[in-house]
Amino acid sequence: MFWQESDLKTEARYFNLTRVYEPTDEGAPLTLVGVNTDLIGQFPDETNLVQFLESAEIKQKIQANFDRDISLLVEQLDKTFSLNTQTDGGTITKFSFKPSRRFSYVLTCVEEDEKNCAEALNLYAQELRSIRLIATKAGFANSMKLIDSLLAADIQLSPDDLSRLNLQRNAFDQAIDIASGEIIQISEGKYFGGETVRTVDLRSYIFGLLIGLVFGIIILVQFVVTDSKIRSARSLITATSYEKYLGEATSTADSNSLQLLAAALRGSSPSEIRSIKILPVGAETVDEKFATDLARILGAQVLIVKPFAQLTAADLAPSDGAVFLLAVVKNLAKASELKQIWSVIEKSGNVVLGSALITQ
Repeated sequence: MFWQESDLKTEARYFNLTRVYEPTDEGAPLTLVGVNTDLIGQFPDETNLVQFLESAEIKQKIQANFDRDISLLVEQLDKTFSLNTQTDGGTITKFSFKPSRRFSYVLTCVEEDEKNCAEALNLYAQELRSIRLIATKAGFANSMKLIDSLLAADIQLSPDDLSRLNLQRNAFDQAIDIASGEIIQISEGKYFGGETVRTVDLRSYIFGLLIGLVFGIIILVQFVVTDSKIRSARSLITATSYEKYLGEATSTADSNSLQLLAAALRGSSPSEIRSIKILPVGAETVDEKFATDLARILGAQVLIVKPFAQLTAADLAPSDGAVFLLAVVKNLAKASELKQIWSVIEKSGNVVLGSALITQ
């Protein structure tokens, strides 16, 4: 069915490569000289950096390196606040929130198949490094301007304040020199996606249903033809003959089937029945109540003999006034098995009055 559909696809429609980068906090070392780095902001800030990367100019610059279209996307994951704990004395713990400078960038590339995305994200990451380096240095420079203004202002500063400001000014100067805009890749994910099988035409569904119906009919016919088990009175009559069919008996309390079977047994016997040997076909034995009730109705001895596979020559020796009744167990006995047993019983010199279909 699917082979006939010309629009079906077995390969993924697109390839997706996603990398997560975490930037280094280049302002963190300034805490060594007493600078509160939470008050230092990049220029432009982290949020606006994403807008720069999403610009058409940056994407066209990267696209120019490849001979087919690719799709680039950047997302920012930021932790807005962080929780600080401080112990005051032996028993009191203080909690406080402060702005967090921890950011992560999610760079995504989508193309037809896996060919250019890895290189495209490398270029995209380089652009991010360059923009972050400019923004970081601009943030440090703004802080340096403030310190320079304080040092040049006509205000009285203590020797300690003056020394601290000069130290911090030199620290900012060094931080600008060693800044790199570094970002670290922390994870990567690949995904081959897209719809691989398009909507199947209605004709294909009809074709599939017809084929399924044909195969179902074939299986059903094969089951019926090869099934040799006796499941109804009709199949029992077919296996033996109408004359040898004595009836059907069930163990239901309100059924008179056993009475009808007893009447059929009397009518089939040319002389008075003194003993009936019930031989199970399809099962090891039949219900003892079946034999007890039949003996009570007929006023004769009724015995359930051993299964056919366990019979000996002594068991099959003929005796005066004794006849066989083949108790064919419904849905378990096979026609071939019944014919074989019947043949052996008759050829051993015994009288088989007939067969009855027994529902256990």
